[in-house]
Amino acid sequence: MSATTQSDGYAPESQSFVDWSNFNENRWKYIGETQPMPESDITDVDTQNETVIRYDLDCQAGSDRWERFKWLSEHNSGLRNGDWVNQGYNTYLLNEHLIWSLINQLDLNPRYQQEAASLFLSLNPGKFGVNAGIVAYCTCAVIIHRAEDNTRKCHPSVKDMDPEFERIAECEGYRQKDLISIYNKIAQAKQKYQG
Repeated sequence: MSATTQSDGYAPESQSFVDWSNFNENRWKYIGETQPMPESDITDVDTQNETVIRYDLDCQAGSDRWERFKWLSEHNSGLRNGDWVNQGYNTYLLNEHLIWSLINQLDLNPRYQQEAASLFLSLNPGKFGVNAGIVAYCTCAVIIHRAEDNTRKCHPSVKDMDPEFERIAECEGYRQKDLISIYNKIAQAKQKYQG
């Protein structure tokens, strides 16, 4: 009796026989150095998070809805997880906002903005023993003073200082001896104060 073909053209006799005697169950296993699965670290947040919850635009400050969406925003950005607050990330955000607000107030050249921000964020302001605002101010002064095409006088000991630098120093109440001390620490030994 001859084999009949099915309607789709499949004929069982046309298939080759599979010899299962040589079957090795482990033939697809990876041989060599295996990489462990990365562990999820609660402090290792996704800072490239592109979802932003704008609770400040939709809700009135102090309302239950505002508080709820503020909590969700902090949780979504990695700043908070339940009752736990990521203090390292919070400090980084505060320092980043501080330096960028100061850069904008001092009207720094775009060429030096990123340089000032990266230098300040690499420092640990707590090691200076003064307010982080003074450290940010002196960081901007160091960057501008070192610039080759500098026309602004921003060193703390100069007589007729740039009006923007002078205005901020007066508004914040920075003492000249503190400014000179911090300026020299940043200019001469910044590696000692890096975080």
